[in-house]
Amino acid sequence: MSSSEGLVPIIINLAGQTRINEVVLADENAESFETLATSFYQSLRPNIPEFYLEQGERTITKMWVEWNPAGGNFLPTETEIVDGNLRAVLRLIAVRRGVDMIRVWLNEID
Repeated sequence: MSSSEGLVPIIINLAGQTRINEVVLADENAESFETLATSFYQSLRPNIPEFYLEQGERTITKMWVEWNPAGGNFLPTETEIVDGNLRAVLRLIAVRRGVDMIRVWLNEID
């Protein structure tokens, strides 16, 4: 068994007024939204502008996949990722071999 088994290459994008993208290897068997969100945040953190962090560290509170319509129109344009569909979404992304993107949203700070 290779150490890369179960790892899926995924493009993640910080939603909002940024062009921050990162390509990561995500664990297809991630146990929870929180586990995956923490992993994605750690990958994005070095590229997050300081003004986003003026009031402290942030967390990812929402994730959704933007499906690339290449190869057919059978999918919706996007699907929110929650604990209940997390593993199914990651498996579908893996089967589609990196054509889709996960967008993430950071928590609001008052």
